[in-house]
Amino acid sequence: MSEVKIIVDPKEALVDERVHIEVEGLPQNKPITIKASFQEEGQRFCSYGCFTSTDGGHVMVERQAAVQGTYTGVEPMGLFWSMKPEPSQRQQIRFLKRNVTTPIIVTFAVLEGHLCWVELFDPPTKPLAISKVYRWYKHKSVRREIVREGNIRGVLFTPSGPGPFPGVIDLFGSGGSLFEHRGALLASRGFCVLSLAFYAYEDLPKFLTDVTLDYFIESAGWFSRLPIVMSSGVGIISLSKSGEYALEMVRQSSKVKAIVLVNAVPFCSHVPLKYSKGDIQCTEYLSNEVKFTPNGMDTTGCLKPSDDIYSKVWTTRASVLCIVGEDDHILNPKLSERFMELVPKEHKHRFQMIKYPGAGHLIEPPHVPHCRSSHHNVFDEYLFWGGETKSHSYAQEDSWWQILQFFSTQLKSESDNQYSSKL
Repeated sequence: MSEVKIIVDPKEALVDERVHIEVEGLPQNKPITIKASFQEEGQRFCSYGCFTSTDGGHVMVERQAAVQGTYTGVEPMGLFWSMKPEPSQRQQIRFLKRNVTTPIIVTFAVLEGHLCWVELFDPPTKPLAISKVYRWYKHKSVRREIVREGNIRGVLFTPSGPGPFPGVIDLFGSGGSLFEHRGALLASRGFCVLSLAFYAYEDLPKFLTDVTLDYFIESAGWFSRLPIVMSSGVGIISLSKSGEYALEMVRQSSKVKAIVLVNAVPFCSHVPLKYSKGDIQCTEYLSNEVKFTPNGMDTTGCLKPSDDIYSKVWTTRASVLCIVGEDDHILNPKLSERFMELVPKEHKHRFQMIKYPGAGHLIEPPHVPHCRSSHHNVFDEYLFWGGETKSHSYAQEDSWWQILQFFSTQLKSESDNQYSSKL
């Protein structure tokens, strides 16, 4: 009998790239299980799919259906996006790649027979073949620099080459701290990116009530003046709570010409936004509308703004792309829909909304584990982010390429925003 081999190509690539997974050297019509796993900062994630080899002794994941596993059917990247915490781990956790200078190392193992979830671990089954692949958020040629400029705190990612490059400011939500993974990946696609922290990080404010619009305007001004950034204007990508800051940045700074709102709040919420020229009015947060579910807090009923509170970003020249998950249990999707309805007819050509059925709140870059609920460090509660794994993962892949295309078009990028998968 020939040696069993598992081939994963490319073995080293950016996380947004698809890979080819094939097993060869099997007896014909043999039941096997392919297990994928990785460990990051003590957290272990795993997925599996059960297949039957062809008459030629092959299994090709992109063409053959998994008959059972963490996913079923024909899904080329199912072994990546269907990963979930191993049984020994806390189950409601969100995977976040903190150190973007190292890859995610995914191990693929071919196991004999059609196994169930518990059989993958207790006791571990000896594999027929093993292969490792390396998945990167940051291309090796992208430069990473810590930013401590005036009040500004964050990380600057710059592609290789002379530039200037289209510039994007990357903002996350109410969890505070600094997230670098999306910014690193955007830079790996040809953008100069400022991953910007705004609270609960280093010497920045500890509470959202102390966040100021002046900070964001200062950040946009500094970033847009960098010689490495194209002078025609910058973009912003925001998730959740940071959407309101991004929208106000657009209104107050002529340097911003394109904005992506990912399940983002399209108005000032919770508390007035402090601003040296006059605080921005907010809508009340109705804490009595919180629903406590087995998956965590559902907050979709907590914001009920009047029409006049929505950010009138259409008074600027910026273009807007809204990414909306229709199974979001944190921010009611109807709020984004109403935002789009309020855009005057003469400005609608600059506004686009893409809605994804079955997608939840945390729409991230593609091919990473879906997080349906997790603990929020600031609120000290479990939040119900929502999303059905397969539909949510489709949304992550499709929206990512939509976002890249939007920024490339609006920021007039002359590059093809593509790096080779051979890192």
